[in-house]
Amino acid sequence: MIEKVLCDQHGSKDMSFTCIHIAMALDEKEKVGFYYSEAEEDLPQIAWCGACEQWLLDNGEEWTDVFKTNADFKMLCADCFDEAKNNELEIHLR
Repeated sequence: MIEKVLCDQHGSKDMSFTCIHIAMALDEKEKVGFYYSEAEEDLPQIAWCGACEQWLLDNGEEWTDVFKTNADFKMLCADCFDEAKNNELEIHLR
């Protein structure tokens, strides 16, 4: 079961994660790209921006400690995750 988070805007919702770049762009409604993986059973959704995707492509597509540090994943509620996703022009399932 995916844990719940208490969001100031949406109340109690399922937990998700995005890179810091998406989380920051959400407030400003900026377009930074949106790459995400299919949600796996009992695991929260996770997404990363175009710059993080490029870093992955340039570095063997491995989720190394360096990548995770650069991405600095932040917890969002599922509704905030969807808002970030809906804000983008292009969405990429990976």
